[in-house]
Amino acid sequence: MQIILSAGNAKSTALEAIDAALAGDNDGATKKIADAKEQLNGAHNIQTSLMTQEMNGKMIQKSILLIHAQDQFMAANTEIELGERIIKTIALKDQK
Repeated sequence: MQIILSAGNAKSTALEAIDAALAGDNDGATKKIADAKEQLNGAHNIQTSLMTQEMNGKMIQKSILLIHAQDQFMAANTEIELGERIIKTIALKDQK
């Protein structure tokens, strides 16, 4: 499923962003977080499409893969949000 692929890529990229920040590359970290958000946006668009179809009366088959996809989506979203905070914290620490 494309949601799993996009969310997995977003999670990996968010972790790369944190690693870049820890290595002192704030610009690289900021770019990686932006890339992660873009990757997750692809998963979000698919998720929104599925929900819209179901709201319009088309039954979407629930499966373990769909549940896993939703789990990966939420995990990626959380890692991006935490990554942004970690990057900001490191940048503030480096300014002192």
